Amino acid sequence: MGSIQTDAQGCIVGALVCQKDSYLRTFEAEVISCVKAPEVKAPKAKGKANGTSKTPNGDSTAPLDIWHIEFNDSVLFPEGGGQPSDQGTLTILNQPDTEPLPIKFVERQGLRCIYHSPKPLDPGTRVLQTVDHPRRWDHMQQHTGQHLLSNIMETHYTGIETIGWSMGSANEVNYIELPRKPTDEEMVSIQDRCNEEIRQNHGITVEIPEDAKTDKMPGDYDREKGVVRVIRIGELDRDTCCGTHLRQTSHISLILLHNTQPIRGTNTRLYFSCGDRAIKFATSSVRSLRSIAGTLSSKTEAEEVLSAVQRIAESEKEGKRRENKLLAEIAKYEGERVKGVLAAGKKAYVYRSEPGLYFLDLVIIEIRDALKEGGLVVLASGQSKTAGQVVILGTKEAVEEMAAKVKGAVSGLKGGGRGEKWQGKVVEWKKGEVEALRKLVEGEELVLR
Repeated sequence: MGSIQTDAQGCIVGALVCQKDSYLRTFEAEVISCVKAPEVKAPKAKGKANGTSKTPNGDSTAPLDIWHIEFNDSVLFPEGGGQPSDQGTLTILNQPDTEPLPIKFVERQGLRCIYHSPKPLDPGTRVLQTVDHPRRWDHMQQHTGQHLLSNIMETHYTGIETIGWSMGSANEVNYIELPRKPTDEEMVSIQDRCNEEIRQNHGITVEIPEDAKTDKMPGDYDREKGVVRVIRIGELDRDTCCGTHLRQTSHISLILLHNTQPIRGTNTRLYFSCGDRAIKFATSSVRSLRSIAGTLSSKTEAEEVLSAVQRIAESEKEGKRRENKLLAEIAKYEGERVKGVLAAGKKAYVYRSEPGLYFLDLVIIEIRDALKEGGLVVLASGQSKTAGQVVILGTKEAVEEMAAKVKGAVSGLKGGGRGEKWQGKVVEWKKGEVEALRKLVEGEELVLR
């Protein structure tokens, strides 16, 4: 099927049935235009014979062949205003027994509402549009909740007006970007105020005033021919928005503030969730808390669990302090051994099975002065099938010569250096390489197999 269009005009975005009645779940509509979308080249996937491409909603399993369908109206909301696209199905009315077409993405093209369909439909075809209502309800709870949260912060607090926001995917948190971080006291107060207004059950309506602000409208939206909608929450808030919203604040259910995160300068992201999503997060947190309490053999109250975790953290710190003290003592003895080897005019080798540089650095501190008198020391850490480190110290000529030999003996070694120190990282010690390195340094015969 090629590109098929008609002269009929679909309802413009801003006046769609989903925007007039956001609680409507189904709608009988008629196809007025169907064109094949520009072909998208799919990235090659390992182990997959058939290519796939990502649609704007991130669905990587979508087929390459996509048709753009426009209806006379739509119960599915097209992505916009910070709100993701609705999803749903199309059932052909004169073929009720056929499998409904899945719709994973709907977009706005100027004033037009365009469905991304896996199959074409002839103009004039009548279908039953069905929206994925749980997804829509979740989006409305998050979006209306964001309007209320932003209003509360801007009305009652200084310096935390909304710069922007992002709705998280299902089961993820949303965030609002703010000019500064709210204090702990403000976080508690903001959450309390929001939930109090939710309980007041303010009505939420859509207005289309002639003097509506259009500075937040997308650049490709025709302000003259389009519809500028204002979402009104009782007497609390009036804000331009194209999204679908709840009818009353009680349907938000609750707003839960999570945490903040600094991003740039003084700007901060405030993470939050609303409604059923917030309840799921709270339920999951309670279960996790109880599980952690059981593991720690503590009471389930948050304060008791926190106290138990702090005791364990402090115990771990104390254990680490003792370990470091013991390592320092061992490094001192190892340093004395190395000094003796150097005094005898031999090359010295230091090895520790634990990967990392901490112990090696302690030994280096102990032998630093002795190396001024000459000699060569090779230090290594890690063991077979793990990563590790190699450090070579000595005169410039001796270090360069030994580094070349060591790189030949240790296959996964990468590094470099200047003058009297060379340092490298072993991606993975192969079997026998640690012993081969020791023999190389101490001058024993090296047998390559």
